[in-house]
Formats: sequence, structure tokens, C-alpha cells
Amino acid sequence: MKYRLDEAAVEQMSSHYLNEGRQQEQWQLSEIEIEDDRLQAVVGMRSIYTSETDVGGFHLSIFSTLEFLSQLMIIYGHVWSGQNKKTKEAWMVESHTKTIRAIRSTQGIRVDMKVNTMRRRNESCYCIADFTITDALDGLFEVRLKGFLV
Repeated sequence: MKYRLDEAAVEQMSSHYLNEGRQQEQWQLSEIEIEDDRLQAVVGMRSIYTSETDVGGFHLSIFSTLEFLSQLMIIYGHVWSGQNKKTKEAWMVESHTKTIRAIRSTQGIRVDMKVNTMRRRNESCYCIADFTITDALDGLFEVRLKGFLV
């Protein structure tokens, strides 16, 4: 079977969230604690998007999740390298995400980061970290990120 879709058909089948709703979501890091190879943080949503087709209401998207996890990895890398402001660019080179149970809370989203590898490569820093993201409603995501600060 072969299909050819014109713009109108694409529009009818496309996710409103991906086309427009995604831009409405904003998150905020409210607490960060770093100790050795561990980082713990609390995230809250400043604004959300709720899909008409999701009967459960709000659910945290993996896209917003990857954004704040990347931010936490950048912050950890700068603290680890002894810097108190962002001086390097971040490049995510690999990610693995597992959405085990939907996260439906908009506040008090907890992030536990375990750094498996953190090392310098010339002027860059290389990091591999595992994240567990939870909420008070038993939501659970597991994520592994690999990235550079260059």
C-alpha cells in the first residue's frame, strides 16, 4: 500500500501538541543539590498544555523532560569543572528514554541523577548519567544521557 498525503491530510492527522502545544509548556528548576556523583532536583511546570485526546489531563512529555535533564547535566558539568557560570556549549550525543508510568503532577517532580562517567577530554567534558524522574502520583521515567560540554 502506498499513500500520498497533501498538507490538509497531514494537518488532520498531526499532533496539535507537537505543532503548537509544545511551545506552551514551561518548566522551572526549583531545587538542586549536588553531592559527589549524585544530583537531586525538583522541577515544576510554570505553564502546561493539555491535549483534548488525553482523558487523564496533563502528562509530562518526554520532550520537556529531556530539556530539563539536559539543563541539569549542563549545570552538573559546570559545577564539576569548577565554574560558576555557563561557559561551554552542550551537545547531547545519545539518549535512551523509558516512560514506565505517566507523570501527571505539575509540581514537585523529582529528579535523581547518577553520574556514571565524568571526565575531561582536552577542553571538553564528557558525561554519562542515569536519571530517575518521579512524581507523587507514582509516575516514573528512566533516562540515560551521554553528552559533551565543549
